[in-house]
Amino acid sequence: MANFKSAQLITGSVAKSGVTAVTLIPALDVKNEDRVSFQFYNDDTDSAGDVVKVYGRLGTTSGTLASAAEWTQIGDNITVSGGASMLKSIATTGLSWVGATVTPATGSDNITYAMLVQA
Repeated sequence: MANFKSAQLITGSVAKSGVTAVTLIPALDVKNEDRVSFQFYNDDTDSAGDVVKVYGRLGTTSGTLASAAEWTQIGDNITVSGGASMLKSIATTGLSWVGATVTPATGSDNITYAMLVQA
C-alpha cells in the first residue's frame, strides 16, 4: 500500500429531477494530489441505473464542468443501479481538476458519493 502524506474524505449527495446530466461533484483542484478514489451509491429502490461520468481538466481554471472544449471524460460511463454502489480510482498526476456529473435514469432520483483525495 502506498504511503500518502495526507488523505481527505469528502462526501455529499444530490437529489435530482429530470433526465439530463447535472453536476454531482463540482470541479475540484487536484494539482497537488496523487490519487482520487470515488464511491457512488444510488440510494433509490428502482433498478434503473444512474450514469456517472468522471471528468479531468488540465487548464489553470476550473472552466465549465463537462464542456467538451474544456473537460475530458476519464474512462467509461459508470452505471450505478438502484441500491448498488460503484468504485473508481484514478491517479491525478498531471491533472489540474476533476469533477463528475450524473444523469438520472428516472425523473426523480438520489445519489450519494464519497471521494477520498490522497496526496
